[in-house]
Amino acid sequence: MKTPADEVGMKTPAKKVADIDDLLIEILQRLPTKTLLQFKLVSKQWLSIISSSDFSIFHTRFLLNEGSLKPSVLFLDAIYRKPPTKFVFLPLNRDTKQLPLLDFMNAPYITIIQSCNGLLLCTYDYDNQSYFICNPVIKKFKMISCPMPPMLEYHLVGVNLAFDPLKSPCYKIISIWQEVLLDKDEENNCLCRMTSNFSMDIYSSETDSWNVSKIKFTSEWAIQFDHAVFFNGAIHWDSVAKESLYFDVETECLMPMPMPKPSRRYSGSRYFGESGGYLHLAVGQKPAEMRSINLKPPYCDYDIFCLVVRSDEDKGDSMVAVLQCGTTLYYNFKDKEMEVRTDGPKANGYRYDIARFRGCEYFETLSCV
Repeated sequence: MKTPADEVGMKTPAKKVADIDDLLIEILQRLPTKTLLQFKLVSKQWLSIISSSDFSIFHTRFLLNEGSLKPSVLFLDAIYRKPPTKFVFLPLNRDTKQLPLLDFMNAPYITIIQSCNGLLLCTYDYDNQSYFICNPVIKKFKMISCPMPPMLEYHLVGVNLAFDPLKSPCYKIISIWQEVLLDKDEENNCLCRMTSNFSMDIYSSETDSWNVSKIKFTSEWAIQFDHAVFFNGAIHWDSVAKESLYFDVETECLMPMPMPKPSRRYSGSRYFGESGGYLHLAVGQKPAEMRSINLKPPYCDYDIFCLVVRSDEDKGDSMVAVLQCGTTLYYNFKDKEMEVRTDGPKANGYRYDIARFRGCEYFETLSCV
């Protein structure tokens, strides 16, 4: 129904407000990500604003500053033989029932190897060392090609993602190469020996280019460069040795990082990650010794599929353990209470490394790739 203002071509107060982009952005950035995706259908103006890279970073920063950007699930360490129609994930709250898909990708053998403030670093064609950055929420991705060394004397041992939207809308990718010495034995068979010499390449999305062999370094420690956590402006790597390394992305400096001394009862299940502003290292124990967290006898005979530590300012620290049978145990260290769920993912059918579990947090943001 037309109003008198419409008849004479006048704008209503609501229409005038809607036409002011700055005011509209101020209102829209306060809304949840899922709501904004629906509001793209309101008008071409709203579609243009919500789809812009400037608004995406404004919105992500607002969520971070308000403390409302929290992971809803953890992607579990699995290889998808084709673009997944259903992710293997561990819900962190009961509200999350469905996730966006990677059906916009046409790539086989996809593995999510790192999550960083809404962006996912993935690999595909597992043997070909091919990578891409994506945001499933907005269904956008960017292929990443790591520059190959001029000589076949280096082996790629890790690719990591660094993205801090509070500092910059751009992200960086770090690739670590380890020197390989080629030799022959008495029977003239070719031998390869990994040395303690490494080289680091750095990609910047701002310039869309690589800085090759930016940093060269030596390390004698058994550092897992393929298992990284971006935390507090730096990339941290896990290690079973007494010392590891972290890389300050802004200053481009490598620094030593002491590691906790492993317990003698260490049985192999291991988690290295970040939650609630803290860096966590969780080490599993033998099932019989898990009664220390009031684990009921029926669950003591199962091995752990994955082990995760979560921190919450209000609820305190908690541990989440998924057993191979699919039972999920949520234990709160503050309340010393445990919740048992039976709808978790089962270990059979998935490729996973019990000794070094990688859980990638899923954040709903509009971050651009």
